[in-house]
Amino acid sequence: MTEPIHIMILILQVLIPLIISLILFSSTLKTRWRWLIAILLFLMISSPLSYALIYTYFNFPRQANISVGSITLFVWSSALVLGIIAIIRIAFIIKLVKKETTR
Repeated sequence: MTEPIHIMILILQVLIPLIISLILFSSTLKTRWRWLIAILLFLMISSPLSYALIYTYFNFPRQANISVGSITLFVWSSALVLGIIAIIRIAFIIKLVKKETTR
């Protein structure tokens, strides 16, 4: 596999779960700045991955490079935390709506 294709596949497999969890998380916010918050969270979480991929692309290491793997795990764990928070918030919203409709 060529190097640019490998990098694109890595970017897609890392950023798609992050984008999905950010969409879920931003949908639970009730502020008018929710998309700005989602974009800022995306940039903060994905910036280490971008730096590691650019650094690895231009300065190919001669030994094993563990930084891309560890940053990938960081992005996935951040996406998982945001997804769990979003699911909990959605569950509370559903519970609140059910409570208000039964009155």
